[in-house]
Amino acid sequence: MRRRAAWALACVFVAFSIVGVLKPAYAAVGCRVAYALPSQWPGGFQAAITVTNLGDPLDGWTLGFTFPDPSQKISQGWSATWTQSGQSVAAVATSWNGLIASGGTVSVGFTGTFGSANPVPTTFSINGISCVGSTTPTTAPTTSPTAPPTSPPAPTTSPTPRPTASPTTSLPPAGDVWNPPSSLAQPLAAVWSHEEQTYGDLYGFKNYGWDQLFAGGGAINYCVRWDSAAHVTAAQRDAVAAALQRQYQKWMNQMLDNGVAWNNWPYQQVPVKVVGWAVRDRTQLEWTDTSVDIYVNNIRENAPQCAEPCGRFFHQDGNYSGCPGGASHHYDHSLWLTAGFGGGAGGDWGQRIGSEYFMSNLTVDNIHILLHEIGHTYGLDDFYDWDPLPGQGFLMKAGSATSITEFDKWMFRDFWRHLKSRYGR
Repeated sequence: MRRRAAWALACVFVAFSIVGVLKPAYAAVGCRVAYALPSQWPGGFQAAITVTNLGDPLDGWTLGFTFPDPSQKISQGWSATWTQSGQSVAAVATSWNGLIASGGTVSVGFTGTFGSANPVPTTFSINGISCVGSTTPTTAPTTSPTAPPTSPPAPTTSPTPRPTASPTTSLPPAGDVWNPPSSLAQPLAAVWSHEEQTYGDLYGFKNYGWDQLFAGGGAINYCVRWDSAAHVTAAQRDAVAAALQRQYQKWMNQMLDNGVAWNNWPYQQVPVKVVGWAVRDRTQLEWTDTSVDIYVNNIRENAPQCAEPCGRFFHQDGNYSGCPGGASHHYDHSLWLTAGFGGGAGGDWGQRIGSEYFMSNLTVDNIHILLHEIGHTYGLDDFYDWDPLPGQGFLMKAGSATSITEFDKWMFRDFWRHLKSRYGR
């Protein structure tokens, strides 16, 4: 999936797991590494990596991997100290995430650039030991890593890859409701088939907006990343929160027919709460009350960011023990408002749009770029390389519609019916 400059980023989910044996002295150790591409655009991408400790606790770690293509370069990283030498990459734990308990996880990420292709790294190591198997005691060291039980999926080679074989599918349960308008049935089937072929881990990825919503019990928390030198009044702060609530509910309403939940959907209303603002300078925020958490000069990706220990993107296991204020202060999405930014970006981390565009449209009915990017957070695709509805516009085909259309609604519902079994629905 690609984005032209006018819309910036696309949402591409490419994830797989590699499990392996680690061998620190006198410990049973093991790890699993999942590498995902929540966003990718021509010449650039965002990567998310989750390390799961399958063995004894790790106190300090260094993640290593090698880019398959020499044109792949890291631009900026977070939740670790990142270095790159040639194609070799190392990420060293920070002071706050160096300890990984048995069964615990740590999430790191970065943005990067590439040339003509962006293949996925296929081998990873922790503390110099390859991740290739399950836990192993090290009282009798092995001479080489255990081979993985199955070969990992072939790495992606372009922004819109088409694997030679379709990934394992997860069919909706028997008797599942699927009643789109007859004119949309074939285009919808084509979209899902396209997603099965082009998403690296369509059914295995576990941080879609759906996952975040259910983890929050039907509510979503936001952090506002104020990437601007402008000041914000208390009234504007409240208007931002109100606009987010209205726009988010527009997608949730697609799961209702005249107020009645479709296909065992559990939520009529989804509360959306802004729990924090991140700024470079505290004086930019012209209020003194404590209604939201404020993070000052915590710079990531050259922009203010709320505390990583509070972010769902960084703690997909739901462990917010390091979050100031506790789990109630965690945030699921970031609303990244950037001065002078044209277009938008969306993924499991949240949405990014221009601050001027958003603040000047707080009261309009459809903030269409934000709506488009929220669609990406819930897994919906971009349509730059093909069109399932020739000559007709819809919101997820950037620039062709300014509100959620019937086709967008049924693409959204199609995602739900394929994933809902993971939530017991």
